[in-house]
Formats: sequence, structure tokens, C-alpha cells
Amino acid sequence: MKTILVPIDLSPLATAALPVAVSLAKQLGAEVRVLHYLALSILDPELSQAPVAMAQYINEQTRAANVRLQEICDQYASADVQLTPVLSRSVKGLYGAIADEAADLVVLASHGSDGLSEWLIGSNAEHVMDVVDCPVLVVKQSYTEFMPKKVLFAIDANDRLKTQFSYPLPGAATHKEFLFINTPNEPRAPEGIREWMSELAKARQLTDYHLTIISYQTEHEAIIQFAEQNGFDLIVLFTSQRRGFWHFFNGSVAEDVVNHSPIPILAIPYQ
Repeated sequence: MKTILVPIDLSPLATAALPVAVSLAKQLGAEVRVLHYLALSILDPELSQAPVAMAQYINEQTRAANVRLQEICDQYASADVQLTPVLSRSVKGLYGAIADEAADLVVLASHGSDGLSEWLIGSNAEHVMDVVDCPVLVVKQSYTEFMPKKVLFAIDANDRLKTQFSYPLPGAATHKEFLFINTPNEPRAPEGIREWMSELAKARQLTDYHLTIISYQTEHEAIIQFAEQNGFDLIVLFTSQRRGFWHFFNGSVAEDVVNHSPIPILAIPYQ
């Protein structure tokens, strides 16, 4: 892993992701790129009745954002990690700017999303998960050192895991805990799930693991409840990026977990 991307809006919540990224960069020997998208880039001074004043305003906001971004990076000058401030004015918008960075890992701080706002717009974390092809780590609070010791892998018995199962963060425990949720709408025979898990373990050379199968009404509630009750400090989910009509009506278990879990989430997309 060479590059960790931290998109921030310069708010206290957004900057909570930075110490997590710095901690991981120390352990992985990676660069941290701190990205701020300047929304004023959508304004075109030439289309304004006062183009000079508008251009001056945009330049002032750009300078102020650059100064603040550099100040945030300078707070970690003694961390022995390369931090690179990136101010984007991409016409592709915030999510396009994030996707263009082509990072190996994106670290976000999110307060999640609830109720009507979740249905209509979701959280920023949810939108980022839709546009990048790398793992996305979502935290709800800051950690000066981030090295999860008790990790829960919530799985959906997708055959792609047999060739793509991975854990990119440092400090992974040898023993791995897997969780499968059986829902009333899509019941699976426990014997079949255990057989599939055995095939995954053989394919990925997992010798020390444990699988728990739970019957529950909703997957995301069961995952969060199980993780909290058993003291896990990271939930790993393998996601299939879905967009458009299907996504609007069906949503995503990963997005639901991200929106509601107080425990950090690592979402790893299927390739």
C-alpha cells in the first residue's frame, strides 16, 4: 500500500480521520494525501456581471483553503509520515476528485445518516464507496493509534471471495472471525454455508477461523449488534458496487452498516 487518501471539508469531524490515516501510514510506510474539494470551482467569473470581483473572491477563498489545509498537515510534521495537501477544483465535483486520486485506501470520518436523509441522499461515506475501487475505512471518532485487534468479517457467501478475500490493514490477527446472517427473505441451509466457508478457507489458506451463523430479520442490524456484543473493534465488509435503479430500491448492506455502526467499518469492493 503506497497511498492513503483522506478527503476532508476542514471541519473537526472530517479531520478526525487524519490521525487514523497517519497511524496506518506509519505502519505501512505509505504517503497520506489530504484532499479538500473547493466547491467554488463551479463558479465561472466570466459568466458573472462582476467578473473581476468574482475572480478575486474565488482567489481569496482558494488561498484561505490552501493555508488551512497546510496548517492541518503541519500538525503531523513530527509523525515521520509524508503528508501531501491537495486542493481540488475539479469540474467532476468532490466524488470525481476522490476517484481521480486512485488511492490504495480511503479513510473517512462520518457521522452516518438516518431517516429521510439516509433514503434521499445517504452519507458522504456511502457515496465515496460507490465511486472508488479501493477499500474505504470509515471511522466515527478519532484514534491516535489505529491497529484493530479484534476484527469481524461479515460475509455474504459470494464466490468471488474465494479468489479475492483479503485484509489490507496491518496487525491482522491470525485467528479470523466470520459472520453470516440468514434472513427470512433469503434463507440458506447452515450446512451449505459451512461447506462454502470450508471452500473459502481452503482457497485462501485460512487455518484458524470461526464461523457464526445468525438468523435475523435485517442483516445490518444483526452485524452491528453482534460486533458490539462481542467487543469487535473493526467490521470488514466485502461490497458490490451497485448504482442506478437497482441501488435506489435495494440499497446496500454495507451502506446500512456504515450509516448506523459506531464501530469502524472497512468496506472492500469486489473487483
